[in-house]
Amino acid sequence: MRVLQGWAEVARVSDEVRAILLVDHLRSCDVEAMVFSQKDRWHVVTFGGLAVVRILVPAASYVEALGLIQFGPEPRMAG
Repeated sequence: MRVLQGWAEVARVSDEVRAILLVDHLRSCDVEAMVFSQKDRWHVVTFGGLAVVRILVPAASYVEALGLIQFGPEPRMAG
């Protein structure tokens, strides 16, 4: 787990759309999250640090966020 100023990197993806969808999913489960992207729309890079989009969560929420990304949310009981 890499921690940067209180934020932990929970996932890396190759495009911003997927990153935004993952962040929206985490937020819908009450986990604060943000997209950290260094991608440049004008100069397309397909390798290295500039080709990745990172999803960051508060370090205290890392384990919960990782579980939500890997396994999805807990099923809710109807009623």
